[in-house]
Parts: sequence; structure tokens; C-alpha cells
Amino acid sequence: MSTSHPRPHRAWTQQILMLLAATCLTLSAVSAGAVARTTQPTATISSVKLRSAIAIRTADRRALARDSSRLANCLRTDFGHCGGRRITVAHLRTRLASAERYVLSLSARIARTRHTHTQSDTSGSDSTSSAPRTSRNGSGSTGSGPDTSRSGSDSGSSGSGTTGTDTGNSGTTGSSTTSSGSSTSGSSSSGNGNTTGSGTSGSSTTDINEVTIGGESGSSANPFSEPFVKGVVTNIQGWGVSAMPQIASEMTTLGVNWAREDLSWAATEPEKGVYDWSGFDQMVAAAKADGITILPIVGYAPSWTSPDDATEYAAFVKAAVERYGPGTSANLQWWELWNEPYDAYAWSGHTPEPEAYAKDVLAAAQAARGVSSSVKLLVAADYEDAPQVGGTTPWQTSWIDDMFTAVPSLGQWINGVAVHPYGDDPSLPLAEPEGWKDTNGEWAFQRIDMVRQKFLAHGVDVPFWITEDGWSTWEVSEAAQAHDYSDLIEQVKARPWIRALFPFCLREFEEKATNNQPGFGLLKFGTWQPKSAFYTLQAGLKTLT
Repeated sequence: MSTSHPRPHRAWTQQILMLLAATCLTLSAVSAGAVARTTQPTATISSVKLRSAIAIRTADRRALARDSSRLANCLRTDFGHCGGRRITVAHLRTRLASAERYVLSLSARIARTRHTHTQSDTSGSDSTSSAPRTSRNGSGSTGSGPDTSRSGSDSGSSGSGTTGTDTGNSGTTGSSTTSSGSSTSGSSSSGNGNTTGSGTSGSSTTDINEVTIGGESGSSANPFSEPFVKGVVTNIQGWGVSAMPQIASEMTTLGVNWAREDLSWAATEPEKGVYDWSGFDQMVAAAKADGITILPIVGYAPSWTSPDDATEYAAFVKAAVERYGPGTSANLQWWELWNEPYDAYAWSGHTPEPEAYAKDVLAAAQAARGVSSSVKLLVAADYEDAPQVGGTTPWQTSWIDDMFTAVPSLGQWINGVAVHPYGDDPSLPLAEPEGWKDTNGEWAFQRIDMVRQKFLAHGVDVPFWITEDGWSTWEVSEAAQAHDYSDLIEQVKARPWIRALFPFCLREFEEKATNNQPGFGLLKFGTWQPKSAFYTLQAGLKTLT
């Protein structure tokens, strides 16, 4: 037997190997730590910002829900004095939309950072995708990246599709042209030379036979040749019919003879089948006596039903047209179907539904035309990224496309589009093609071009009516308000397919307001002295024919 001992020798060898392995592991850990240090601080900072942004978004949602509820109650009980609450809700909606975009942007930034770090850790390995999941229901997704779903406490949209940055490409015609009126689809030019709405589907041509004009076929009379409608949001019912002669005088001095007024479904039919027309009767009669034409806005669901009940809405519209429509003593020719149905406050506090609204319009139009074939109807539309339910995206950039998906024949039933292009100075161009912000990052008046592009893409070429627009002197100076109205007139003249303008609003409706809403008035409360913008509009309206 040998006197040597091999086991101690093997133990010494194993110790050496273990030491080498430990050294390698240590070096690997140091290297990984260096990589982590390049990404983790950024991710941590962004995570802190994300938590803060989510808190702000939550607060904005609560404020919007609260004020939408207050507005809904106001519309049911005192609809003649709810203009201020409408604009408050609109501003909250804009602020919430910005908060939503910021949260999504931070989420995407964190996802990209973690994705880069994950790739460096798993390089060369065969694994499932580590890219961020972007489904809206948060289920059934593979991959190890963070879930950026908007389900749960977000806008409540359902189904599958792209995330919030998806603007709902609808196949807007690139350079298509129509031969009706003086309008051109595709790349329409704004008054200051800015070109928007470049479209996405090449240079196809829309045949005149496929274009719906004024709710009729292409062979109908050209609606763009009708006189330009000059009106103002008046709130006659709020001031009382006794104020009608003075209001009519103020309107005549301004150079307008149309008054846009609520015909509230909620106030007129507080119980199913029980109508109270008395207030609107008096207002229509007083306006007619003073030579003022009323544009009624039929909207706001009563508490016993919901805004997506197309059958009940159509029944109310039918009753209203029978009472005030063409051929009656009131002889109201034009009707606006709902006010801002793309806002939660107008949709009984619920997130707006383009498909439901389109079905409301179809049912109401069929009912109204059954009463009078000559009645003319305005459909409401906007183009932005406020939340909506259903459709191809959860954002209102697809509002118009989604309406036509639900009711492909919609264009055969409408005579015009009602738009409220509130924003910054109207002369400011869009910040990017097919966008809705201007170069100052504010709501752009010129998103009106994108609204029209959407309708043209569906073969519908009808007049556009601006039934609200304006600026508050609680936010801008009187000189700035006048300047913005001057630019608005020029932008309207540059778009011959715009055939009506109703500034918001004629009078300040409070003396000591707690918000900016009364400041939209052109006449100062109590004294009814004109602001500078009154005279600017007075001169500008004369140039619109």
C-alpha cells in the first residue's frame, strides 16, 4: 500500500476551483451592478413621477365626476343657467386628458427602461418577449415586461386594441376631391397657409355620386350657397321672456338674428309621457315677435331614462318637431341633436358612447322626417383625445369613424355638423398633421379641419355650423378676446364650408362669479356695455355672407 494520500490532494484542488468560481461570480455581479446603476436611478425617478401623476389624475377624475354630476342636476332643474357649469366641465375634461397622456408617457418611459435592462440581462437566451404589454384588458398577455393596460380604474373601455396613443386611423382620404360646393377633402388649407389633414389612404378620388350633401343625394341643391347663419348663444329662458325685446335689440346691434337655445328633454318631459312645453312656447313666441330665429338644442336625458335610449329620444324629438318644426307657427327649420354628447356631463355623467349617439341621431332623424321631410338636422362632433367608451379606440379621435361604423347611412340623415372649436388663437396652426393641438400646445381651433376630413372620408360633405366658440375675459384681456375673435372671422372666411357662427355668449350671466364662465359674455353684466370683442364681431360678421 502506498504511503501517499490522494484525498487531501483532491480537496486542495477543489478549493482552488471553488475560489476561481467565486471570483468569476463576483466579477459578474460587479458588472451587472454597473449596468443596473445606469438604469435603476432613471427608473426610480420616473416611478416617483408616475405615482405623483397618477395621484393628480385621480384627483382630476374625482373633480370631473363631481362637476359632471352637478351639471347634470343643473340641467334637470335649472337648465337655463347651466352655461358656466358646461365650460367648467369642458376645462376639467381637457385637464384630465393631459393628465392621462402624461401617465401613459411616463409608463411607456419606464417600460422602455426596464425593457432595455431586461434585454441586457437575457441577451443570447431563448425567452418570451420582454416588451411592455399593451392590451386594454390586462389579461392573456405574454412577456415579462410591465403591463401598461388601461383597464381597472381607467376610462373603462373594453375589448382589444392599441393603447392611448393610437389616434384611430380611419383611412382619411389623402388627396381626394369632391365636386360639391367649394370644398376640397384631403389636405385642406387653413387661412394662414397651414395645411392639415394629409390623410392616410393615398390619392383616391371620391366620386360625386358617393358624396352625401345636406342629407340628400348629390343631385340636391347646393347647401353651401345658402345665406350664412349669424347667431349667438343667448340664454333667453334664463333671463326671462320679458327681457326678449332688449336682448333682440342687442342681437340686432351685433348683427345676428339667430339665438341658440336649449330644448331640454329632462325639463320638458320630467316623467315619461308628461310634457311641459310652456317655457319654450313663451320663448319661441317672444323671439318670433322680435324677428329672432331659434336654433333648438334637443338633449339631456331625464332621470327616468338614459341618453342611449334611442327609442325614447326619438319619441321626444318627434313630439318637439310636431310642435315647433316646419309648417307650425314656430316654423323652426334647423335642429341640433344633442349638445356636446362627447362630454360626460351631457351624457348623464357617463363616459360618452359614439355608437349610442349615432343610433340616437338615426332614430331621431327618422322620427323627425316622418313629421316633416324638410326638417334640417345637425349632428355633433369633435376631434381630440378625450375618453369615450367603445369604438376602435378609447379616445375621441375615432368618434366620427365609430359613429359611421355603428350607422353607415348616417350621412343620409344629417344636414350639417355642429362643432365647438374652443381653443387658443384660431390663427395658430396644428402642431402636427392629424393632431388636435396647436403650436402652443393648446386646444386648436384648426382641429375643425380634421373633423371635416373624417366626414369627407365617409363620403359626407355637409355645411359646418360653429354653434359655440369664444374666450373668457377672466382668462385673457378684453383686447386679447377681441383679437381672437378677429382671427376667428378670418379663419371662418377661409373655409367656405363653414356656414354658421354662434359666439358663446351674448351676456355675462353673473356679476361676481367664482369661475371664468361669465367672462365669455360680450356684454358686461348689469350695464350690458359692450366689450371690445362685441365691436370686433359686429364688423367681422358683416363680411360673412
